[in-house]
Amino acid sequence: MGSLGGIQGLLGFVTGLPFLLGGMVVSFIAVAWIFGVNAQLADRDAKYVEQSSQLLMLSQRLAKDAREAVRGEVGAFEDLKSSRDQFERIMTSLRRGDEAMGVEISPDEIQQEELEKVVRLWSPKKGEGIRGDVDQILSQRKPMLAMSEHVLKINQLAPLLLAISDEVVERGAEAGMRSDHLYVASRQGMLSQRIAKDVNLFAKGGNEAAVAAAQFGKDSKLFKDTQLRLSRVSPKAVRPKLKEAGEVFDEMNGHIEGILSKAAELFVSQRASASVFEKSDPLLATSRELVNRYTQLASGRAWLAQLVWVMGAVSIAFLLLLGRKLVGDERARARGQEMQNRQTQDAILKLLDEMGDLADGDLSIEPEVTEQITGAIADSINFAVKEMRSLVSRIKTAAQEVALASERSRQTATELTEATLRQAAQITETTDRVMEMAKSMEHMSQSAEQSAEVARGSLSTAKRGADAVHDTITGMDDMREQIQETAKRIKRLGESSQQIGEIVELITDIAEQTNILSLNAAIQAAMAGEAGRGFAVVADEVQRLAERSGEATKQIAELVKTIQADTNEAVASMEQATNGVVEATRLADAAGQALGEIESVNEQLATLIVDIANDARSSSESATVVSGSMAQIQETTTLTSSGTRQTAESIGRLSDLARELQASVAGFKLPAEV
Repeated sequence: MGSLGGIQGLLGFVTGLPFLLGGMVVSFIAVAWIFGVNAQLADRDAKYVEQSSQLLMLSQRLAKDAREAVRGEVGAFEDLKSSRDQFERIMTSLRRGDEAMGVEISPDEIQQEELEKVVRLWSPKKGEGIRGDVDQILSQRKPMLAMSEHVLKINQLAPLLLAISDEVVERGAEAGMRSDHLYVASRQGMLSQRIAKDVNLFAKGGNEAAVAAAQFGKDSKLFKDTQLRLSRVSPKAVRPKLKEAGEVFDEMNGHIEGILSKAAELFVSQRASASVFEKSDPLLATSRELVNRYTQLASGRAWLAQLVWVMGAVSIAFLLLLGRKLVGDERARARGQEMQNRQTQDAILKLLDEMGDLADGDLSIEPEVTEQITGAIADSINFAVKEMRSLVSRIKTAAQEVALASERSRQTATELTEATLRQAAQITETTDRVMEMAKSMEHMSQSAEQSAEVARGSLSTAKRGADAVHDTITGMDDMREQIQETAKRIKRLGESSQQIGEIVELITDIAEQTNILSLNAAIQAAMAGEAGRGFAVVADEVQRLAERSGEATKQIAELVKTIQADTNEAVASMEQATNGVVEATRLADAAGQALGEIESVNEQLATLIVDIANDARSSSESATVVSGSMAQIQETTTLTSSGTRQTAESIGRLSDLARELQASVAGFKLPAEV
């Protein structure tokens, strides 16, 4: 019996819900973990294959870029450097891992075999691995680009040099040049073409590069020597073309020497390019072996797929057992729930029968409280009925009190409405009187403003009069100064005329003395007889001139006296005019002061009138505001009257509602009324 009980207990545990649920969860977690591990390993292997597959392409691109770089192509150096860096980055990621690229460290067996072969071929040592040869080529970028430029220039100059050499031969033949010299001249064209061919052969590299370099070096020296010899022995008609050919060759020879000066470095780079080309195929083969080895990693994980199938089957088995267990438990729970629902339904019907009188307004009922599910409901109903009894009692009492209070409020509201109407009539009368006062104040304000405007006009006129008087005073001051200046000039004129009078007196004296001298001369001439006749004529003439001068001076003296008399009168008049101007200036100044006082009085008057106008305007505005306030008070009173009337009506409706409320609660039966 004990063993049988143990077996039954174990069977119950195994078929229990926790065990089935736990087994299903564990099996699902195992499947998810296996899937995750497999996906992680597959992603790792895919990264290995992706990175190593790029090595296949890079191994061939390195050979192509190295060959083009040695030829001096500019873009090839950038491509070669990019290929080298990319190859190095991939090798580093496969050997040491790269978190940024998502690449893990390669397995040890691959690192020691296939990956190690690639590492040896990619060695950075010069002459041993492709990386060293590529570094050698990149280090010679400048001389190789210079060589490419030299080769390009030589290829451009060679056809020109050939054409000039042919013209030298033609002109030499026409000028009777010796046949051996013509042969040497014709050989120059052949040498120019051979130099260009050997230079291009050297630029391509290979086994013939060294021979080509030696050959175009010899040919350039031979061309130069021949050119010098021909310039000495050729006819004059040929020498201009020989000189032109020499200039072209000098330019070409500069490029040839530039190539030869870097020949050793170029040879090293060419050998490095050849080494890269030779090692590219072995590198391709070892890289392909590495890719195949990474691809084979997935075949070692076949057991993971089988384990997934096994764990999937276990999960399905646990899921089926769990479903069976849940269905059985649900059926048993449904049978128990049906029996409980039947008992609950009977209890509810009993409770509904007891509550039938409550629907008719009977608050004296008290449902029985049992242990069934309806017991709590019956207890709650008893509590609610008890509260409803208290509520209905309070409602009845409150309805009676509200009815009495609303009746009293209705009477008060009616009296308040009548008082409000009387107040509205009084406010209307007051408002009309305030409006009339505001209009009177407005008229007074307008009159004050007109008076202020007149005062401002008077002030402006007084200011203009004061300005005019001031201008007059200024003008009279200017006139007085001008009169004084004129008087000074007239005085100077009188003084000048007096000086003229003195000069006239001097001239008169001179004329009298001249007349006396002329008389003496006439007497002396008469005494001389015939010899003094001519002198007598002169003496007569001098006497007549002296007489005319005396008469003229008399006239001038009379004019000077007249001018002096007029000047004295003008000076006296000027002094009188100056005194008159001074007096007029004094009077004008007094008038200006009077106008200034008038202006000051007008300003005070204008200020007072403006203040009166402002006060009148303020009073008018205040009256207008008061009128507006009275209108608002009237409107408010009207609204208050209307509100009071509505309040009375509302109180009436409230009284009606109180009576309706009493009628509504009258249908409820309380225990004391049963």
